[in-house]
Amino acid sequence: MTTNTEQALQEWAEAATEAQLEAGPTLNDLRGAESVLADAEIVCRGPQLPYVMHAVAVSLSDLAESQAAGLLQAINAGMRDPDSGWVLTDAIDVLCEHNLLLERLARDAARVFYNHAETALRDESRAELAHPSLTGLLRLALSKHVPQHRLLSLLSEVTGNEPATALQRLPVVIGLAHDYFGEADLLDVLALLADNRGLDPATRADATFELGLAHVHTALTQHTGSAARPDLERALMRFNVVAQHHEARFDARAYAASVEAILAFNDLAEDDASAVDRLRNAVDLLESSLATLQAWNSGHHDMPWLAARGQALTAWAGLTTTLQAAAQHLFQPSWYDAAAALEELMDVYLACRAVRVYPAHADELGSLVYPTVEASFAKRAGLLHHLEQALDHDPRFVDHPDATALRDAVRQRGTTPTTGEQERLGKALANRPVLAALFADNVPALRDDLDPALLDAVEDTLQQHQHGFAQTDNPRYNQLVITLLEQLSQSPEWLPPVSTHFTILLDRVLRFLHVRFDAQADLYGTITRYLGPCPPGEDGKPQLWPEETIQDDLHQHLSIALTPGTVQREVIDIASGRTDITYTPQPGNRFVAEIKRRPSKATRIAVERDYLPQATNYTATGPPFGILIVGDHGPHTAGYTSLNDSVWITPVTRSPTETPRLMVIGVLPIGRPTPSDVTTPASERKYDRAPGGRARQEDPKRR
Repeated sequence: MTTNTEQALQEWAEAATEAQLEAGPTLNDLRGAESVLADAEIVCRGPQLPYVMHAVAVSLSDLAESQAAGLLQAINAGMRDPDSGWVLTDAIDVLCEHNLLLERLARDAARVFYNHAETALRDESRAELAHPSLTGLLRLALSKHVPQHRLLSLLSEVTGNEPATALQRLPVVIGLAHDYFGEADLLDVLALLADNRGLDPATRADATFELGLAHVHTALTQHTGSAARPDLERALMRFNVVAQHHEARFDARAYAASVEAILAFNDLAEDDASAVDRLRNAVDLLESSLATLQAWNSGHHDMPWLAARGQALTAWAGLTTTLQAAAQHLFQPSWYDAAAALEELMDVYLACRAVRVYPAHADELGSLVYPTVEASFAKRAGLLHHLEQALDHDPRFVDHPDATALRDAVRQRGTTPTTGEQERLGKALANRPVLAALFADNVPALRDDLDPALLDAVEDTLQQHQHGFAQTDNPRYNQLVITLLEQLSQSPEWLPPVSTHFTILLDRVLRFLHVRFDAQADLYGTITRYLGPCPPGEDGKPQLWPEETIQDDLHQHLSIALTPGTVQREVIDIASGRTDITYTPQPGNRFVAEIKRRPSKATRIAVERDYLPQATNYTATGPPFGILIVGDHGPHTAGYTSLNDSVWITPVTRSPTETPRLMVIGVLPIGRPTPSDVTTPASERKYDRAPGGRARQEDPKRR
């Protein structure tokens, strides 16, 4: 017999819009809390459990305590006796994505999941509950709602003799638990599963792949390149085993190609005759594997709560682009340091292993957490390489007389072994913490008479590199990246290497906007002053920041982030004009970023009408993808919109036969008033009298 709640759910689903279906039902959609409460005991033991949980979650704060207690009791009973494994999986997703539910149910749910997992690992009839239950325990532990000890005890006792269904996809959970909690026994469990020939091949492949990632993790924590090499070689062996025996595991192929490229480039210094061919073959394999990986979304490995897919895609593109540049410039042995590639591999690893969690008091989107990897060697080596390249290529440094001394110190630091004792830093490194960290253990100390302006500029460059390209824990930013890449992928010309190159350019531009949206005007000294109020002219009249201020900042940001020599300013004779910023990662692939400043509010209609034709024209002879950044110099007295609402893609077709040109448009608020400037002056405030005679300020937004 169909209950009122089931009937209401069916009626809602038939009438709901796409957006409403995506959002899920409310209690009002299901005929109210009392109606659902009357049916809850029956409905929560059926396939509708996740829908009831969602309806309760979004209304929980408005329910009477008696209603809430009854509904939560029914939900808990439904999770204790779920209709199926997939119902429990969906229920866990709802639970872990709503803080109010977590606060009320997390501990009870953890006990339920533990009991399910313990039973499923020994009872074939309940085996399908193993993966969702252990996943639920992992997610609750990562969000700090429950301790991880019971989860780790269960995973550490896995022998490989459990029901085959219970072990499916379990190695991924074990690998993630090792990433975040560092339990060494879990690696022994993965080795048991990888070597057990009686298991399903997919389970063994998962275990082998997870062991490969564990070796990458260990390599990243080493203090020298020579210490990291053995683990990289072990990782390469594991990834190759998976790639050779499982044609659908393009993730293993991509990791194998990345590690092989790093090892091959490192071998160039040893005059290994095969290293050049190995490097170029690895780069080609990486590019082709990533193209297929992005199109191949196998449900077997798809876990939505592994949530940083957007950052993973851009991290892969960054590693690919950098290794391509290295392979094309092998006659310059200092062009690229293998340890710097290891830093980019770390970015890939972290993005691929990020988990979305909903800790107490988090917002509705939660936050992303990443495995803890010290990686001091990889980070320091990457910064040293970046500094050397900046000194060799950045116009601010190339002709400076003291740049040679600093460059020599960089190269000496790269070859001089550490003493184990911190040397005198000297005045040159005082108040320059990032630069000091690179030279603190070197002999001799950096000279004290170097130009302080040069050192300040170098320090700013290094800090921008660290700050502007660190992993972000903001799921909104990650979702923005995914949305834009999905739209770009609809173009028939979204193919490697064009797609790889534009992905990394898009990521660098989005990171620029992401950081500047939240930044104060003094974030990077004078280079970001345009974010704040423009000082008046000599005559005392208000002024506007010129376009050049945004161009300077974006050009410096891209020059820091992208391969040296590929970013140029004001290139002439492109579509009969002069571009603002041009990115040319390789001959034939040229992308243009046009920058404009609008003195009034930059609405979408105004931006596309006034600036899009010129920006599109610059793509006439290159790939059909471009960037348009508009500095919104409007008053901003009422604030400004979010980053996600300020970036979009507009297709432009200028003839019936032309491939649509996809223009990524971003609006950045500039000339922003300080918070005190937008405070209503006391003389303009309106007051009325609250009960009791106390003055009450009227909300200015209500005027």
